[in-house]
Amino acid sequence: MIPTLLSHSWKKLRRSVSFTKELATSIFLSFFALMVVGYSLALGFALDSIITKGLKQEDSFQFLNSLLIYYFGFEFMMRYFMQNLPVLDVQPYLHLPMKRSRIVHYLLIKSLAHVLNSSVFLLFAPFALTVVAQRFGAAAGWSWLISLCLISLCVHYIVLIFKKGLDDTLLGFLALVGTLGLLAASDYYGWFSLSELTAPLFFSTVHNSYLLIGVSFLFGSLYFLNFQFFLKSMYPDELVVHKTTTWGKNQDWTFLQSFGSIGEWINLEVKLILRNKRPRTILFLSAFFLLYGLIFYTRDAFTEKMPGFLLFVGIFITGIFMINYGQFLFSWQGSHFDFTLTRPISIRQFVESKYWMLSAVTVICFLLSIPYVYFGWKIIFIHAAMTLFNLGVNIFVILNMAMWEPKKIDLQKGATLNYQGIGAAQWVMSIPILLGPYLFYLPFSFSGHPDLGILAVAAAGLIGIALRPFLLKLTTRRLQERRYTIASGFRKD
Repeated sequence: MIPTLLSHSWKKLRRSVSFTKELATSIFLSFFALMVVGYSLALGFALDSIITKGLKQEDSFQFLNSLLIYYFGFEFMMRYFMQNLPVLDVQPYLHLPMKRSRIVHYLLIKSLAHVLNSSVFLLFAPFALTVVAQRFGAAAGWSWLISLCLISLCVHYIVLIFKKGLDDTLLGFLALVGTLGLLAASDYYGWFSLSELTAPLFFSTVHNSYLLIGVSFLFGSLYFLNFQFFLKSMYPDELVVHKTTTWGKNQDWTFLQSFGSIGEWINLEVKLILRNKRPRTILFLSAFFLLYGLIFYTRDAFTEKMPGFLLFVGIFITGIFMINYGQFLFSWQGSHFDFTLTRPISIRQFVESKYWMLSAVTVICFLLSIPYVYFGWKIIFIHAAMTLFNLGVNIFVILNMAMWEPKKIDLQKGATLNYQGIGAAQWVMSIPILLGPYLFYLPFSFSGHPDLGILAVAAAGLIGIALRPFLLKLTTRRLQERRYTIASGFRKD
């Protein structure tokens, strides 16, 4: 049966209309997977030297055991955003004399063919077979390595359960961010250290085979739990319910109606974001990227020695949604853009609704970033300047470049490793967005007045905001000229 299912999957791919595009994407992802494998293997051979010589730790094995809990926490986060649920169009098979249990086993086993499932072996195998084996013996090295591989596979199946049950709700995302944030804060402020609790457990796998048996039992239990979870949804009624149930189905932002036609357009845009997986994922990822500053603001190497780099961080924190969502600003309506053009609408109001929606989210991101004042008032000063620049300059760059040969997007597909809709405009767009502030900052910075450079960036944003009516008029005129070309491009996709 398994060869038959694999054959059907290959025929479905080969006979699809977008075979060439999907094949190119698969080749690109294969090169990406090979790159991950190569870097993991190289890092594995250098791991002992990095810990002992680079980090000045005498006992590399003990130090590594203390970091493993954070490694698996990072792996969980990576799997949440990179690992897709095992899918198969099962409806054509449900009426055939084929056991549903076999289909579920096929899906669960097939899901193990993921680059992240091999990275833990490639990363820690050189360390286990050299450092651990030389110190405790070959059997101890293999026991430690197999335990880590089984834990990684446990994380794999935990993510499947997590995404299957909670990925389509706001609760799932908040639970993930809240848990990771709490663990990071507890370690940062010294409330308690997970490494002190978990390091002895990882260390004991060298001497105690019972822990290896326990991890194996946990892996089997998670596999069985996934099996039961997927098997219950392998019925036509469950499949229909799953397809017709979307997050945000009943939300209606009535207060937007007070803003007239622009408010109605914004209301429709918000519904589009909340009811479809890919734009909703971008919204959640934007919220997650608000923590981006914790990587840099906690280090004096960036705040003191590289103040100009903080402009780049400020652009991301305050404008991450505007950048990620705005680059596909017209592609989101690709499937119904023709219908939109047939309506008696004002193109100016259509453009203004997108402007005000992106502006509102940018301001909200700035307000949510205010707690960064803990690292100094200069951080908020930079965020305010970058917010003004985003509202006055970058937003018009995005509005205009999003009209450059946009491609239709399937809204129900996930955003992770999904290159649908990406064209030349998305690559070129990042250049003026990220480098634009430095055109105003660097002249003052080189002359020894970096604070004046930040004020110059803010002033450029204020000028753009003051010229908003004129810039919106130019943007509207350009959309009127290109609307039929854009619609024709969507019909070709």
